[in-house]
Amino acid sequence: MAKLPFNLRSRKTFLAAVIFPVIITATWVTFRAVTRHPKEPAREAANAPPHVKALEVLSSQCVNCHSGERQEGGLRLDSLTGVMTGGKSGPAISLKEPKKSLIVQFNHEARGIDLPGGSRTDKLRRVYFTRWIMAGAIWPEAPPTELIGDAWTDARNPVRVKFGGERLNLWSLRRITDPPVPSKKPAEWGRNPIDAFVLRKMQADGQQPAPEADRRTLARRVTFDLTGLPPSPEELDQFLTDPSPEAYSRLVTRLLDSPAYGEHFARAWLDVVRYSDSNGFDYDEFRPQAWRYRDYVIRSLNADKPYDRFVQEQLAGDEMVAEYPETTAEQDCLIATGFLRIGPYDNSAVKFGEEDRCHAQVMSDLVETTGAAFLGMNLSCCRCHDHKVDPLCQTDYYRLWACFEAVAPDDHLLLDLAPQQKVIQEEVTRGQVQLDKANVIKAEAIKRATEAKLEKLPTEDQEFLKEYAKDRKPELKGRYKGLKHLFEPTEAEITATFTPDEKTRFDEAMAVFKTMQGQRLPHTPGFLVTEHNSIPQPTRLLQQGDFMKPKEVVYPGLFSIFDPNPLPPTLPVRHGSSGIRTSLVKWLFSADNPLTARVMVNRLWQQHFGVGLQASSNDFGFAGTQPTHPELLDWLASEFQRQGWSLKKMHRLIVESATYQQALAPESATVQTSLAGRTPRRLTAEALRDTLLSVTGKLQRESGGGPPRWPTLPPETLASSPGLLVENDEKTRGWYPSPPETLNVRSIYLVQKRSLRVPLLENFDQPESNLSCARRIVSTVAPQALMLLNDVFAIEIAQAFAERLQREAGEAPADKIRQAFRLALQRDPAPEEAAECADFLKSRTLPELCRTILNLNEFAYID
Repeated sequence: MAKLPFNLRSRKTFLAAVIFPVIITATWVTFRAVTRHPKEPAREAANAPPHVKALEVLSSQCVNCHSGERQEGGLRLDSLTGVMTGGKSGPAISLKEPKKSLIVQFNHEARGIDLPGGSRTDKLRRVYFTRWIMAGAIWPEAPPTELIGDAWTDARNPVRVKFGGERLNLWSLRRITDPPVPSKKPAEWGRNPIDAFVLRKMQADGQQPAPEADRRTLARRVTFDLTGLPPSPEELDQFLTDPSPEAYSRLVTRLLDSPAYGEHFARAWLDVVRYSDSNGFDYDEFRPQAWRYRDYVIRSLNADKPYDRFVQEQLAGDEMVAEYPETTAEQDCLIATGFLRIGPYDNSAVKFGEEDRCHAQVMSDLVETTGAAFLGMNLSCCRCHDHKVDPLCQTDYYRLWACFEAVAPDDHLLLDLAPQQKVIQEEVTRGQVQLDKANVIKAEAIKRATEAKLEKLPTEDQEFLKEYAKDRKPELKGRYKGLKHLFEPTEAEITATFTPDEKTRFDEAMAVFKTMQGQRLPHTPGFLVTEHNSIPQPTRLLQQGDFMKPKEVVYPGLFSIFDPNPLPPTLPVRHGSSGIRTSLVKWLFSADNPLTARVMVNRLWQQHFGVGLQASSNDFGFAGTQPTHPELLDWLASEFQRQGWSLKKMHRLIVESATYQQALAPESATVQTSLAGRTPRRLTAEALRDTLLSVTGKLQRESGGGPPRWPTLPPETLASSPGLLVENDEKTRGWYPSPPETLNVRSIYLVQKRSLRVPLLENFDQPESNLSCARRIVSTVAPQALMLLNDVFAIEIAQAFAERLQREAGEAPADKIRQAFRLALQRDPAPEEAAECADFLKSRTLPELCRTILNLNEFAYID
């Protein structure tokens, strides 16, 4: 081999600076090319965020000399104000030039100041301070001396200052009073405290309660309300023939214990949190793992997970798990974080350099959904300015935004339990041993091939490379890149230098590695988020909500009317996370916050009566409605907390009240005001489809869960969504029909695309999933009747219904008519109805009779 035109020492320098990076790069590319497992969680994630490290140094090593009475150099370092103001030498930090900040450049050793750890630790301090300032000098906890009180007690509160003491009488922001239950005479109407509050209101309005509904109506009502499905004839007969006073309570217990309960109420929750299986925007890409969040909600509701825990898992579940999930409960904590990324997302933003615009949209959606879902407050106005009517400042919007600033999608965070991840990691390690063997052989080959190509370069280029290897001057980088391709060997050139023995050993090692890769257990991915250990961007208030016009830095916090101070973090279980979201959840369920409990019990009431005690269930502000029964709402909110935030106990309390069990209200009653009786309610879109499948006997109740099912849609329907016509390699942009035998599941398990809803569900008012839906509209339009009469699905349902009647009913037409009424309407036909149906069958078919019955108002409405 010819000698290079420089000495051995220079040659070693050259190899280290030029050839070895090529070897390392090639090794990495080879490794990534043959591995297909998800990236393992970075070990650096165990490090704390920059503000935590920096503030630890300030509190442990700086404030002794720079706080309170002792302020050396006129400098205080116990508050952000003190740091920004600085001392005799000027401000301690510079947000424009972080590395030139005095606090970074200050050399303790040179000043004769002895700090623990010596010079090495001093360097680390400078790193911590630099990263902290680059992140916006986040100061998450204000000193006690600077705390400002709530707007009712402290004149310095920004809400008090901005609005001049007005807007403080908003009913929903007052503390929950837990009013005493009204007393009533023993003979008066009512079964539980709910009725006492309602009776007092009715008496004040000069009204009387409606009679109790008959048992068949009551059984049908409560079964639909708690499960979204009709009672079977056998279940109805069992209840109607049970003379026990406890019969209704036992029925409620059975329904609350049914898996159908979680499926039904999960649909209402998914409306609120704008769940979808796709991104939205132009291409509306499918999200293959989003269904895990949907199944998590169903599991949680069926298990009666306390509402405070349910919310904490969704807002900060990742902060509840140390590293790898040890139990299925910890798995659910991670899955629940899907709430934080389930909103619309423009996946094409990266292609057009619009990441900042996309980030602003995602964060705005998250802030507004969080405000609406958990606090019942409309925050959208505050993105651009102070609220026009409510006691909310524009800074409140961005304080809540800051709570989520560090959150980012994490598709590499795995859901396998820790023992399983250990096994997988051991398999990866064994495979890596084989890959390392192959790479050692290849590295020698790369070295030989590189040297061979270097020898062919002109002497001038070789001399340049020798000089560049010494100090890598930036101005020479361009020429280096121009020469790089001349001495980098190709794959063929590398393998050509293998000796026979090297080729044999290399091929054997790679064959074993690939075999082990193919046999390795797969990881379980999710649709999750975490706080990454990168430097978080500071949250800045946006002028008029324009992401291109950032203004001052805003720190994580709550509504200023309650607490204008920065939100102190809670030490999270997971290393590397700030704990800010855990602190947010703590406040949501603290005694200082009257909104969370009120909002949720109002949603539960709405589920059973069609309208909440406060009709605008996502807006408890001045622009929303006033509660019709404010004392009842407060008592329910207090009871919710006393019952350990149990949703099922609140459902039971409501459906076992005499208020719920009333018959239809007289036409003269103003039901929303007095609750003197019921009004008919139409089935939701999903309940209607599920009931159609249920009466045919084809509903697959045990096969739900897992990836969503894709119904077959007509070509003209697909053509109406241009995004579905643009296919891609990941199979995320089209429509992918499932096998017909898998489609008879409950509607919650059908795919929910933002750009295209299933036509039957859309026609019956399934909402769009771009925004939180507080309460569904209920329309009555011609396409609904046309679809139930003429749609292919409706015709197939009628045929299947007729086939069931042929199997289960007697031969006589009268038996088939009776069974059809019992299955579809949960009652026997009246004599005139039976006679009319018998006449119908003389000239028409049984499937046509079934279509007629399924199109009755009584089928779609619940009394």
